[in-house]
Parts: sequence; structure tokens; C-alpha cells
Amino acid sequence: MAMTDISALAQMLNPKDEGDSDSDNDCVKYTPADIGNSKPKSKIPDVTPSTVKKVPAGKDIWDAEFVPEGVSTDHEETRPQPQYDVCFKQNVGTEDMFLGMSGKHPGSNDELIITISLPKTKTSEIDLNVTDERVDCWTSEYALRLHLPKPVVSNQGSAQWITDKEQLRLTLPLKKEFDFLP
Repeated sequence: MAMTDISALAQMLNPKDEGDSDSDNDCVKYTPADIGNSKPKSKIPDVTPSTVKKVPAGKDIWDAEFVPEGVSTDHEETRPQPQYDVCFKQNVGTEDMFLGMSGKHPGSNDELIITISLPKTKTSEIDLNVTDERVDCWTSEYALRLHLPKPVVSNQGSAQWITDKEQLRLTLPLKKEFDFLP
């Protein structure tokens, strides 16, 4: 094969136009951004009639459907809030105290103890509602809406009236994040 044959083959494989030069600026360069779908995704949200919330009527700044369930929006409470204490309780046995076998540490709690002082109140006057995240206690003299620091298992709790101190003591087991672990 002669040198002229090689140059003819090179011209066939890489033809040049009259305006071409041998610089790198003439060739097409690809970047990682060129890989995949060339259309950018639209940032416009879906605005169909089913996804659009209705505008509140009048001078309201929110509608009733935006308020979480159980929150009263009727009026401001005028009754005073009773005194209360919130304590955490950890059930500890001898294997925890001396051997440390159960894996409990000072930050692991088992129950939430809420003590509400209700002086001059009869047990028949107390209206108590306990959910996983809140305790509501109403009497003719007092009103308490208490948001709990940690979620509880509301249907496994207990309430006890301490007559001589005129206190209501609630014992609520805490929801364990990893109940399936020992």
C-alpha cells in the first residue's frame, strides 16, 4: 500500500469542507448532561380541581379542613389551667441495677406519669380525653389541654384519683419506636 492510498483512505474516513480547520473547536463535544432525557422536567405543580384547596371565606386565614382533628376552634378558653406535673418512669429490676442485662440506659423510659391537681373537684365532674399525643381534662373550674412530649399508647393507660391530695394521676405507657427489639 502506497502513501497516496493511505491519504486517500484518510480523506474518505474524515472528509474536510473548505471552511474546516484542524482545531478542537470544530468537533462536537458531549458532556454528562447530554446523557438521558434531553427535556428538562417541568417545575409547575399539578393544578387540577381535585388538588386545589378552596380559599377560606371572609377574613379567615385558614379553613376548618386545615385544622388538625380534635383542636377546638370555637372560642378561647376562659377557665384557668390547673397545676400539673409530667414525669417519665422507667421500670427497673435487679438484673438492670446490678448486671445491666436488659439493655436499658438512663434515657430509655417506659411510662409517662401526669399528675393534675384539681382542688375542690369531685370525680363525677371530671371530663378526661386521652389521645396518643394529647391529654384534655375539663371540670367546671379548670380546663387543661396538654400536648405530650412523646407519643403514648392511649388505650393502655390508667387513671387514679388521689382523694386526700385532690389529684388525678394518669399512667400512660410510651410508644416504643422499636417494639420488636428486645
